[in-house]
Amino acid sequence: MSIVDLVVALQASEGRSEELRDTLKALREATLQEPGCLDYRIARGSLSANRFFLLERWVDAEALFRHEHTPHFLDGVARVRACCEYVDLQPIGWLLE
Repeated sequence: MSIVDLVVALQASEGRSEELRDTLKALREATLQEPGCLDYRIARGSLSANRFFLLERWVDAEALFRHEHTPHFLDGVARVRACCEYVDLQPIGWLLE
């Protein structure tokens, strides 16, 4: 079992940052109820209100795989993509922890 961490950078389309914020909050609420989700944080860029960042932590790759097939994830991804210019998802490994 190996913990999986993800960082997601999102850029809201002009005029849609509040819609994106609300969508991410709803997705976070549902995701934190899932077995295997250790953390799910949302940050907003301090230099641009249209920039958002997610930090997700999963107990293992299987938990993340199950998450990616839940109805709230599939619906949330469609809603996020509809109001974003881009989404960049990066699995990461911490150098120091």
